This record gives sequence, structure tokens and C-alpha cells, in this order.
Amino acid sequence: MKSSFVIKSFVMKRATFVSVVICLVTAVSAQNTPDRVTIRKIIQQQQDAWNRHDWAAFSSYYADDATLINFIGQIWEGKNSILEHFNLLSGCCLEPTSLNFEVKNFRSLTPDLMIVYIEETLYADRDYTVPIRQYKKGDVDYKWRIDVFVRKNKDWRVLSTQMTLINQVITPHQAAENSSNKR
Repeated sequence: MKSSFVIKSFVMKRATFVSVVICLVTAVSAQNTPDRVTIRKIIQQQQDAWNRHDWAAFSSYYADDATLINFIGQIWEGKNSILEHFNLLSGCCLEPTSLNFEVKNFRSLTPDLMIVYIEETLYADRDYTVPIRQYKKGDVDYKWRIDVFVRKNKDWRVLSTQMTLINQVITPHQAAENSSNKR
């Protein structure tokens, strides 16, 4: 009887271990599906385009019917409008900056629709003034960027972007400062 208990105990422990390993492997592999790898690459290419101040390249990843809501609540509808606004704001507000995007989470809604939560760290590379604030070289803003990606004709495009400034008084932010993705 005792040997039967030992065998059952061993089998149960082994089954539990195998189940845990399968769950972990599934969770890790889910983070690196081909679609997620492609979307991460697009986000990296947008980051690189921003840091080169190449607004045409940055905007090229948006769908033609995309919508962007910036952190002050302006709505830009359509890829052409998004590009026009970036070009308009370039000299005063965008060229004095560089940024880092860090993907925090994916949520797949359908095989062709994905929500991506991105933390943006924006750096003032020199002093500049915008209507809502004066920036000094070295100032940093943190934002949440929520992108909805859609697959159209086998290509992933940003269908919608919502930006939210993280208020440093209410929600002090430190994670990006400790991130390995810091520029």
C-alpha cells in the first residue's frame, strides 16, 4: 500500500511539474508570435523615425483611415492629416525631442486586430517652448500610448493611437529611468 502511495505521489508531482512547464512555455511563446514580432518591429521603426525627425516615415505605419488623439486631446483623422500635423509641429515642438517606446502589453482581439500598450519616454534634447509648457534640455515626459493595430492586406498598420500624459505629481514615474531600453 505504501509503495502505491509513493508511486501515485510521484506521478502527481511529475504531472504537476509538466503542466507548469507547459504553461510557462506557452506564455513565453505567446509573447513572441510572428504578429507580435512584426508589431514590435513597426514600433521600433516609428521610434527610429521620430528620433531622425522623419515624419513621413513615422506616419507611414498608420492606416489610411487612422485616428490619432494626442496627449492634449486633439484628434487627427487619416494618415495624411497625421503627417500634416507632424510636419506643422516639427520645428517648434517635435524636433527638439527624442523618445523611447517600450511595449508593455499586447491584447489580441481577433486574428487581425491587436491592442498594444506602449510606454513613451520623451526627452527634451534642447530648450524649447510649447503653448502649454516651457521645456529645458534634459526634461523628460512620460506618456501612455495605446495603439490599435489592424492587419490589412497581410500588413499590420496602426488604426488608432491614444496618448495620455502621465502626471508626475499624481502618478510619479520611475520605471523608464531604470529600464534597459533607456536610450
